[in-house]
Amino acid sequence: MKKILVVLLGMLVTISSCKEKDEFMGFSYPEGKYKSLIMSYDDGTIEDIQLVNLFDQHHIVGTFNLNSAYIGATRGWPQENGDTIFQKYVPKETLMSLYKKHEIAAHGALHKDFLKVSDKEILEEISTDVSTLSELTGREIISMAYPFGNTSDHIAELVSTTGITNARTVADTYQFDLPTNYLKWNPTCHDSKVLDYLDDYLAIDKPELSLFYVWGHSWEFKDESRWDIMVKFCEKIGAKEDIWYVGTGEFTDYMKAIKNIEFEADKITNPTDNKPVWIKLSSGFKELQPGEEQAIKLVADED
Repeated sequence: MKKILVVLLGMLVTISSCKEKDEFMGFSYPEGKYKSLIMSYDDGTIEDIQLVNLFDQHHIVGTFNLNSAYIGATRGWPQENGDTIFQKYVPKETLMSLYKKHEIAAHGALHKDFLKVSDKEILEEISTDVSTLSELTGREIISMAYPFGNTSDHIAELVSTTGITNARTVADTYQFDLPTNYLKWNPTCHDSKVLDYLDDYLAIDKPELSLFYVWGHSWEFKDESRWDIMVKFCEKIGAKEDIWYVGTGEFTDYMKAIKNIEFEADKITNPTDNKPVWIKLSSGFKELQPGEEQAIKLVADED
């Protein structure tokens, strides 16, 4: 009887060792998605309330870049033609409830143009904004949008010393590519042009990571025609099963986690201090937890 059991056990081990490993097909966004949407809005004016309600209705996540010195205030902005535009900003007591499902990010406490001030002033603008917003919300602030969209290689390097992990420009790419520099992050387009690219993005159906990154200002929606564009966009792109709706901070963290994945000849490992990462195997999608290993067969492997 013992000999029979030994033989059976040996057969099971042989069968198990001969089992074909899953082929590694690449990475995906959470839940096996390949498309993502970022909506980034600047200043924190009172019109954010209307925009947040629209986003919430369609399960869209926004990143709202706030000027902390103006929260709860009304401020006049002189224009080149001599006029002054007065903007009213969201009240302090509404921050947590208004942006409950969204990311709060920095935009410079006083919205100074970083190209026109000293390095010291840039650091003060960022540190004041981050500390004030953190104190008001209890959140870690890791994202920002450059005031007026203005930056340079030097400024981006300066920003990298502050704890900010990503910073957006206004240099539209009109593409759905992933960023090459998260501290000089060029978006897809301004929201006035979203309908020009919407159908093309919805039509994408391939296993490659892509990103539709939209930016703007909610105060621009005082123009009803512009608001109508945003409503149409959200109605059509919202609540899609194949799109990851995400803020810039979470997106940046996830892409960093992908880079941290460790590859060996026959397995991949998610480091214990990393975030969960989704991978595509020949058997389907899998969420690889921190500290977890997955036996794989790389595409280039031979039997």
